[in-house]
This record gives sequence, C-alpha cells and structure tokens, in this order.
Amino acid sequence: MLAHGRSARTGWIRDLAVYWRELLFWMLLLPAFGELGSIRPRRQICGLIEACAFLLVAISSTGKLKTLGLEFANWNRVGGRAAAACVVVGLFAGGAIVAVASLSHQPLGAESGWNKAMLAVALGPVLEEVIFRGYLLTAALLLTRHLSASSSAVSAIMGVAVVFSIAHLTTPGTTPLQLCCIVLTGCLYGCIRFRYRSTAAAALAHAAYNLTLYVSCWCGIWH
Repeated sequence: MLAHGRSARTGWIRDLAVYWRELLFWMLLLPAFGELGSIRPRRQICGLIEACAFLLVAISSTGKLKTLGLEFANWNRVGGRAAAACVVVGLFAGGAIVAVASLSHQPLGAESGWNKAMLAVALGPVLEEVIFRGYLLTAALLLTRHLSASSSAVSAIMGVAVVFSIAHLTTPGTTPLQLCCIVLTGCLYGCIRFRYRSTAAAALAHAAYNLTLYVSCWCGIWH
C-alpha cells in the first residue's frame, strides 16, 4: 500500500512536469486579464507583472503546447520573416481602419488607460486568436471537410469571422460599420492563421492592428 501511494504521487508529479507549459499558459493569461481590468492601481501592477510573465511563457512555448486541449489551438512557431510580414499586415490594416473611421466620423473604440492598452495589445489578441482562429477555426475546418480544400478554408474563415464580430456586440456603442470592419479583420486573421498554420501569427497581426488604433488615439489622429 505504501509503495502504491508513493507511485501515485510520483505519477502525479510526472504528469505535472509534462504539462507545466500548458498550465502556466492558462494560469498566467486568465488572472492577468482580471488584474489588468481592475480599477485598483495595485491590482493593475500585479496584472502587468503577470502579463509580462505570460508573454515570456507564450513566446517560449510556440510549437510546444501539445496537451490539455492546446493541441487544437495551433500555437505554433513563426519564422522571423513571417512574423515581420504579420506585423506589417496588422499595421497596414490598422491604418486602413483609422482612415475609414476618420472619413466616416466613427469612434475607434480604444479605451483610455495604460492597462486597457496592455489588454488590447498584449493579452487580448492572444486569447481571442486562440479561441477564434485556434479552437473555432479548427472545429469549422472539421465541419466543412466534406467540401473541397479551398471551399472548406473560405467557409471556415468567413464563418468564424462572423462569430468573431457577433462576440463584439457585447461592447457598448458598437456600430454596424465597426462590425463590418471586425468581420474583415477577422477574415484577415483567419487567412494569416491558415497561411502560416499558427494562431501565434494571427495574434501578431492582431496585436499590431490594435497598437495602430491606440497610437492614432495617443497622437490625436483620431479617437
């Protein structure tokens, strides 16, 4: 009995050692969201520390998250040139949306506060891309696998982009034009995810896009 108990404990420790990256990924990401979203400065600082720790884990774990369901999230490694291309595409898309917002006199929806910027640029893109271009796109591709390869990809990418826009209806003040822009950017992130087979690539483009919106607000280009 004693030997069996020791074996069970050893097995539990071994399992924990195998899954430590996946556990840290979720255990740092979700609490950091809550802390950064708080109105209390101390909690915001804690959230900043957790966010920095999460980014270190997320960057070092690309291509290594293969268990606890994250194998379906496709958090895969992206090469240097591909990463640069994703950032450039995200910046270009952000600039285009800023121009559209300026011409149509629509708000960008960028919230004030450094903590909100941190959420939008560092954490939000990762969580949203893991959910939408990770799990949901993987599921959509499976559901449309009876179609041709190109039709399956297009249908899955567009379908998930629509769901992505619907999820943003919970944001107060969201306009029809903003929803259209969200669908278009959702399709863009889906194409990037499909092209590079990585939600990390889509998250890079998403982060660059959000950064463009915030920089335009900080520089007084638009609000």
